[in-house]
Amino acid sequence: MTKIRIQCSNCGKVEITSPIPGVPDGMYFSGCRAVGDAFYCEDCVKTWAERNGDEFDRQYKDPKGMFVKWWNRTVDTQCKGKKIKAYRVVNGVYVEG
Repeated sequence: MTKIRIQCSNCGKVEITSPIPGVPDGMYFSGCRAVGDAFYCEDCVKTWAERNGDEFDRQYKDPKGMFVKWWNRTVDTQCKGKKIKAYRVVNGVYVEG
């Protein structure tokens, strides 16, 4: 099965996961966030306000949408040539798009 490598842009923690349904929603629900190409693990999001002055979800208008865009770019970049479905958010839930 295809795996993708994810690294926190703050602490450097590396995770290996599969680009399958439920994974991005689970990561987001556990507290992971992303901005552009930068990914932040749940531990670094918990301490975000200490480093950046306010909670992550208050600093950005659409944190879930940003996470979806980051996830889709990451999967596309790391799984070139493989048929992997993209995701989008519909009524607050990740769906294959």
